[in-house]
Amino acid sequence: MDTKTILTRGIEVVTFLFAGFGSFLLGIAPPGETDSQFAVGASSMLALFVLLFIPAVTKDQPPGRMKKVWLSVSLAFFVLAIITSIVYKGNLDKLTFAYPPGEKKAEHIAGTIMTPDAERFLKDNPSKATAEIVAAFEGPAYLERVWTAESIRRSKLILTANYVVVVLATAIMLFGLTEGILVVPKST
Repeated sequence: MDTKTILTRGIEVVTFLFAGFGSFLLGIAPPGETDSQFAVGASSMLALFVLLFIPAVTKDQPPGRMKKVWLSVSLAFFVLAIITSIVYKGNLDKLTFAYPPGEKKAEHIAGTIMTPDAERFLKDNPSKATAEIVAAFEGPAYLERVWTAESIRRSKLILTANYVVVVLATAIMLFGLTEGILVVPKST
């Protein structure tokens, strides 16, 4: 396969992946406070790299062997995609919150370490939900009154990294499966 064909095929597959599953991928992206456009863009570029890297590595290998390799890679990344999706969902639930109190959609990033004032407030009001704690400190514009600035940055980084890993694991799983299915052993 020549370079132009590989590049064209790579762009088509990545375009299909993000067009076909784009609303899903955007729907699971971290909230906008994490600059999710960066995570989505980086994920698509890394997925394109992986797709273009695959033929470069395998071009001189016997097709029968490569079919087994790619199906094995696909299975391994299927397991990885499940695990990373569960980890990401857990972190998304733990590190985001809905605001104002009563809102259902979590669109704000929580930190991992509370400020001393917020810890005292929580100790005095143990039944308060996260949105109520944030409201007591004047809302999302003042999150650094509730969590340390460094812990908020850490939460954003964790969510962005988790998202990129989920998208890449899923993309590699699909690309590996595609390569495994499309590899045609040469007739003898």
